[in-house]
Amino acid sequence: MTKKLKVLFTNNAALIKYGIASGFKNLGCDTYIMDGRYQLWDKSKEIQSELFKEVVENYKPDIVFSECFANFAEDIFEHTKEKGIFHAYWAIEDTPHDHWIGDYWSNYADHIFTTTAECLPNYWNKGKKAELMLFGCNPSFHKTVSTEISYDISLVANNYERRSKQTKDFIVPLIEQGFDMSVYGNDWWMDRNREINLVSHPHVYKGYKAYEYLPLLYSSSKIVIGQNLDDHSITQTSMRPFEAVAIGGGIFVSPWTKAQEYLFHDLVYLPKTTDEMIQMVNEVLNMTDRQRKIKAKKAQRFVYKYHNYDIRASQVVNAYYCR
Repeated sequence: MTKKLKVLFTNNAALIKYGIASGFKNLGCDTYIMDGRYQLWDKSKEIQSELFKEVVENYKPDIVFSECFANFAEDIFEHTKEKGIFHAYWAIEDTPHDHWIGDYWSNYADHIFTTTAECLPNYWNKGKKAELMLFGCNPSFHKTVSTEISYDISLVANNYERRSKQTKDFIVPLIEQGFDMSVYGNDWWMDRNREINLVSHPHVYKGYKAYEYLPLLYSSSKIVIGQNLDDHSITQTSMRPFEAVAIGGGIFVSPWTKAQEYLFHDLVYLPKTTDEMIQMVNEVLNMTDRQRKIKAKKAQRFVYKYHNYDIRASQVVNAYYCR
């Protein structure tokens, strides 16, 4: 790097604060996250634009990095274009069959990064610069916390309708068979109007779990359950596999997806059926603490080496210099 780049983040989500921003810092960049009174996601588009222009004027970034939320102001992209500031967009919700969110914002961004390989031709065909950038881990945050094991199985996820079949086939059977399981997420789990819910298993639902507590929870769990929205992509997953494996506490067990198999190989358990789920959970629970630790640390070393946020941030920096 020939100079200390200044990187401005328009979103203060945990993915940014505890994730990719760390990679830029480790590369020697100066970073600024729009947080506190400059938080954008709960403001009108007009106010978002005003706050952004104020920060740009004062901070004078070289790179603006956006992971757009609902109601994100288009004017933010327009302002960087006027100022000649490189604006990178990270499309984290692309899926092979409905990637309209990324498609929309790609019209504005200078460079698109997507977690979904299958969506790249769409961007390229529009004449846009685009490349694959997966989720990752921040080893200084996603790490094992010293604690006594206190949970058998933990799941941190919101009860999305699109995950109903996954929940019905893989989560509910564990609960019905009496496994010691704790489920965290928003109160959709206790919404009886949802196709699948935990209303009849209230002892399992433990409420919302702040992101800051993930290392402690996963370090004190023998098994960390994962859930994903898409099983067609070779690369698209949720953030969770990278983070859970990086924390290196519990063994990661998640319903099979093509991407998880491709990315994590045999370092995680990927059941394809209800019976396989129960079998694999029993296998992990029957391990000794030492056996689980050896397996978890092997997986942790893998994601620390190949999927850390320093690597992801370097992609953005390289795109900036090659624009």
